[in-house]
Amino acid sequence: MSNSLRITGMATGMDTEATIKQMMKPYTMRVDKMKQDRQIVAWRQELYRDILSDTANISKTYFDILKPDTNMLSKNSYAGFDVTAANSIAGESAGVSATTSVGAVAGNYSVNVVNLATAAKVDGAAINESKNSFVGENWKNKTIMFEIGGIQKSITTNDVVPTRDQLILDIKAKLEAKTELAGKINVSQGLGDGIKFSALINDSVKVVSTDVVDEMNNVTGKVINANKYTTKLSDLGIVVGGTLTFDYRDSKGVTKKSNPITVSKDATISQLTDAVNQGTSGAVKLNFSELTGKFSLESLETGSSALLKVTEDGVTGILAKLNLTIPAGGVAPTGVDATVKITPPGTGASEITVTKPRNDFSIDGVNYTLTKSSTINNITVTGNSQKTYDKIKGFIDKYNELVDKINEKTDEKKQYKYLPLTDEQRTAMKEEEIKQWESNAKQGLLKGDSNLENMVNTMRSAFFQSVEGAGISLSEIGLSTSQVISQKGKIMIDETKLKAAIETRGEQVANLFSKQSTTYSSYNSDATSIERNTRNKEQGIFQRINDILQDYTKTTGKKGLLIQKAGIKGDITSLLSVDIIKKDEKINEMIKNLSVRENSYYLKFSKLEVAMNKLNSQSSWLTQQLGGGN
Repeated sequence: MSNSLRITGMATGMDTEATIKQMMKPYTMRVDKMKQDRQIVAWRQELYRDILSDTANISKTYFDILKPDTNMLSKNSYAGFDVTAANSIAGESAGVSATTSVGAVAGNYSVNVVNLATAAKVDGAAINESKNSFVGENWKNKTIMFEIGGIQKSITTNDVVPTRDQLILDIKAKLEAKTELAGKINVSQGLGDGIKFSALINDSVKVVSTDVVDEMNNVTGKVINANKYTTKLSDLGIVVGGTLTFDYRDSKGVTKKSNPITVSKDATISQLTDAVNQGTSGAVKLNFSELTGKFSLESLETGSSALLKVTEDGVTGILAKLNLTIPAGGVAPTGVDATVKITPPGTGASEITVTKPRNDFSIDGVNYTLTKSSTINNITVTGNSQKTYDKIKGFIDKYNELVDKINEKTDEKKQYKYLPLTDEQRTAMKEEEIKQWESNAKQGLLKGDSNLENMVNTMRSAFFQSVEGAGISLSEIGLSTSQVISQKGKIMIDETKLKAAIETRGEQVANLFSKQSTTYSSYNSDATSIERNTRNKEQGIFQRINDILQDYTKTTGKKGLLIQKAGIKGDITSLLSVDIIKKDEKINEMIKNLSVRENSYYLKFSKLEVAMNKLNSQSSWLTQQLGGGN
């Protein structure tokens, strides 16, 4: 409504402001009613989102594969054991670590790591060392150009045919005589009889040119203190470029060939290693060490079946420039299998030799990770039902909290006499009074909500329908439904019974909760009722709960029912968000109409003032005329 300052009622003597306010009241009440309706919708959305937040926390904590310690969909979470590993020699670190999964046997294991599994691999020579023989004649009166921090400085050798020792002394003296080069470069004998330059400072130092026979690529050091992010392949002598193609085996043992990987002379060392690693989907790793100045090439897969073959385009000699020597045919030396000798627990148990293509593997519920060849390691597996019990109870507690909250909201009696406060009512109340009033006004807004009631009922059914192939029931492990009517759907735990089941029937307990459907292995929001029923029967309880939460809270693709209703923060497409937007538009329209109506009232009263002024003036004139006649 208008905030203009008006002076009215001077002629009529009427309280125009109060009169118009009273006349406007039926219309302002309609606006207040619409604002109250809008607030109720917003509160309902808040209540839904609060429940959505609780379900999201459950999913993130207990159904996330990236959180193996609490992921209740993995059978490994039900392994009730503690594992310790130690080398038989005091002070020596163990050459193996271990964890357990369902089916492990408690006891002492003796593990002797004979050798680790290795990859197919080629180690290169340092790129800053020459492989050519020293030829003194080539170094007579020759110029060598260095680049330090982007600045180029040169020296010229003596006009005599030097021995290698004389040349080294001569170059050192010339370097020390140059202020820009003094104390920054060392000169020594390289591989083969060549000359090696190495940096004494952290700057990137390069030999950029020389008039020595065959240029810098073969006689002088190639690159000094190479930085993998800034050193270009042209610095290594790759001036043409080309392609590399790799044959390898993936994690499933399938032989694959990469697409040709382009090698550009303008690329950096880092860009080359990234191109190889990404071009083979990580199955081949090209590494470079700034510390040693060496490249290495290896397969991701280890063991005797690991394959690494590299094919150049035939003309560029890229690998030679990297100082990587691949055997004939481009096939790297194959890896070897891990060999380990294990003596399981039990009286009279004998040592068993095991070969595996990888350094991590599982046998009889024990997951081994080999870290080094070593003397005998002692692994102790001890039963610990408390650990698994705590995980199951942790989930049940959060589940019960969610059920309690939903039951409270769907059973809550609505307080009809408490409506959202109008602006006028709010200004007349204290802050604490407003909070208490709104708390009462929010009660019962989700009473009898069919979505929430159906979600709780479906989750309750998920607990007590039998799991095909589990071999155990919920009652057998000490879980039951609360007998208190108000706690419908809440799960109670018999601690003694559950711990006993974990210790004696661990495999069956794991299946009861985490078994996966063999017919329909993944969740599908568009599955038919028959497909859903089949998947549900074959799944463990927590797998079912995960499906139900997705049915109601999924935020991508086909959205869950509660997400469709309330959305997440920032979502304006949900049903309640759309309703709020429409009500906001209606409120704005009504407020504009109020202003127009109020102005029209003031205009009418203004005309009345004008008429009354005119009437008063005529009356005064008439009075004067009558009085003058006497």
